[in-house]
Amino acid sequence: MSVPTFVRAFTVIAMALTCAPQVFAQPGTAVSGRLLNSLSGAPIPGATVVLEELRRQVQSGTDGTFSFDNVPPGAYHVSVRAQGYSSRRTEVSAVTGAKPLDVFVDPELHFEEVLSVSPDARSQFESFQPTSVLAGQELSKQLEMSLGATLESQPGVASRSFGPAPARPVVRGLDGDRVLILQDGQRLGDLSSQSGDHGVAINPAAARRIEVVRGPATLLYGANAIGGLVNIITDEIPTKPQRGASGNFTFDLGTAAKEGAAAGDLHVGNGTVALHLGGGGRRSGDVATPEGDLENSQSRNGFGNVGLSWTGTKGYFGGSYGYDDTKYGIPIVEEGQVQLTPRRHAFSLRGGAQGLSGAFDSYRATLAVRRYKHEELEGDAVGTAFTNNTSEIEVMGSHKAIGRLKGSLGAWFLNRAFDATGAEALSPAVDQRGVAAFLYEEMMWPHVTFQFGGRIDHTAYEPDGETDVDFTSGSGSVGLLLRPAAADDRITIALSLARAARNPALEELFYFGPHPGNFAIEIGNPSLTPEHAVGFDVALRWRSRRASGEVTYFRNDIQDYVFRAPLSETAFASRIVEFAARFPDRGVGEEALPTDEFPIVENVAADSILQGIEAHSDFQVTRQLAVELGLDYVQGTLKDTDEALPRIPPLRFRGGLRYQYNAFQAGGEVTATATQSRLFPTETQTDGYQLLRLYAAYSFGSGNVANTITARLDNATNELYRNHLSLIKDLTAEMGRNFKLLYNVRF
Repeated sequence: MSVPTFVRAFTVIAMALTCAPQVFAQPGTAVSGRLLNSLSGAPIPGATVVLEELRRQVQSGTDGTFSFDNVPPGAYHVSVRAQGYSSRRTEVSAVTGAKPLDVFVDPELHFEEVLSVSPDARSQFESFQPTSVLAGQELSKQLEMSLGATLESQPGVASRSFGPAPARPVVRGLDGDRVLILQDGQRLGDLSSQSGDHGVAINPAAARRIEVVRGPATLLYGANAIGGLVNIITDEIPTKPQRGASGNFTFDLGTAAKEGAAAGDLHVGNGTVALHLGGGGRRSGDVATPEGDLENSQSRNGFGNVGLSWTGTKGYFGGSYGYDDTKYGIPIVEEGQVQLTPRRHAFSLRGGAQGLSGAFDSYRATLAVRRYKHEELEGDAVGTAFTNNTSEIEVMGSHKAIGRLKGSLGAWFLNRAFDATGAEALSPAVDQRGVAAFLYEEMMWPHVTFQFGGRIDHTAYEPDGETDVDFTSGSGSVGLLLRPAAADDRITIALSLARAARNPALEELFYFGPHPGNFAIEIGNPSLTPEHAVGFDVALRWRSRRASGEVTYFRNDIQDYVFRAPLSETAFASRIVEFAARFPDRGVGEEALPTDEFPIVENVAADSILQGIEAHSDFQVTRQLAVELGLDYVQGTLKDTDEALPRIPPLRFRGGLRYQYNAFQAGGEVTATATQSRLFPTETQTDGYQLLRLYAAYSFGSGNVANTITARLDNATNELYRNHLSLIKDLTAEMGRNFKLLYNVRF
């Protein structure tokens, strides 16, 4: 299907659904009350109050009051969602003449609302899978030049790196094609999963919030989320009515790389039409390490986007266009002469609505077209040029409740065209087609929620001049969320069991030849079969006025796990006829490979297990003083040999102390990382280390304008340390002491 046909079909469906008729209220009584801070007694304005059984919601007024009219008599649960507060649930009865309720809501120490775990937004406290959220001041405190560095302090998340610019998140020891990175729920369309020197094509400063889902998320997002996902939420397409203007601008400076950056977005509207404008840039020099400057680690980035939407009381429809332009150096390789130049055009259309009549009461539909390319420059000459063009459609509708059953079903389509020319063109041009259908359902009782669902994916690869390969696979999950009545909504137990499948990636199937970006001569295998994983998570979460936290155990048993296994020169020579037949018309065996520069690795499959724990807790010791603790550990093992899987992060502990008085806060955090001595045969040991971070922030403003100044000192002791997941860890240390100053203004 061509892109114009995609656009026409998508537009007709979205506009038709948006104009669907609305629901009429039923006669009954009123349920009303007032939201109050449990510590101070102050009213809570602007909160979302949900009558769960009827799936109706209202906003609390400036005095904290709320009211639901025409509620049929009976017993219900009212839940509250507000920025900075826990998602309180209260049992109520709708009877004639009932008095308004006083609902006391605890300030939130840890759990926020998350969008990426289910068809509808929900609190992290009530999600079936463990999640992390960075937003607001917390995002400013963690902001770095790359997505991987921004997220690496989150539970279960590490950073794969090749110098600072191309750092990419690793979730529970899984990397590359097993961790899906999204922007507003859609694939970025870059090539960061293919190679260690390929960066993520988005500036973290463009995000309003960043969400991480740890563990299989294949049900809603497909095979590439077998290890987890990262969703960068930018709100480029406005989805709610906007009156007047609102904006968010961030400026930051850093000393270790002599970096400077600015980013911002602006929303304006008249209540019906909303316009979004955004843009920014970042420039940095060579990174300073305790051993000296890391040559050719400089980078620069610029981006801009515009979005326009029609917004109504029930729905919206809009589009956006964005452009990213980046250039960064790759240290060490080719004597530090290589630079990459990623550029990406991103066009999107999106529509959605809720509160509709008929079989479906809400829907969302998205068309995303991405045009990505980058060149790998060797000096001033182009060594290799890559293109990756994708068109993606997702449609999802949520059906009306059938008794206790409420859920969604949807479909997804992908067209992709990949090509590479030049010295590192390791595969022919490949066209990829994907189609999927999925179902997600929940059954809710007052203190128990049961979730189940399934997904069918079909993917076909068509390499130019070689044999086509296609896969059909299925995924499914069940989950149980327990809210003990005796705990008064302060404890939840979440259990999730998922059977997930991942089709082999293009590079695992078709690559052949020397690949400096991975320091290897890579051999793909078109005969690989899909990975099948059985993932289990159990999480205990708690919260109170003074403490909150989460402890999770996870186990991911993966059949036919694909990894790069070392191959000796003798073994390679003995199989040269096999490889020539595997990759015909590529001249295999006609020229000698540079085995004196890189080892030979072959993509093979073997059964494996990854399991570990994640823990995080916050304690409000006094009104001004808080303590934060965290720990994560993952162990990856090949079943047949009991050897360690490659590139598994070591045990890590984090402890922090924060002082806050009104709008001022200051604190410090220590990260202690253990020595990684459990190694894949080709790896070397990485010593443990301790890092100290200090920070202070102050917010001030008037009216609707809020200003925040944040000062940060990273690696305060200038510790010389190495990241076990860095491809160049044996050749260079990580960044040394770095002072950052950030200014943010919101209005």
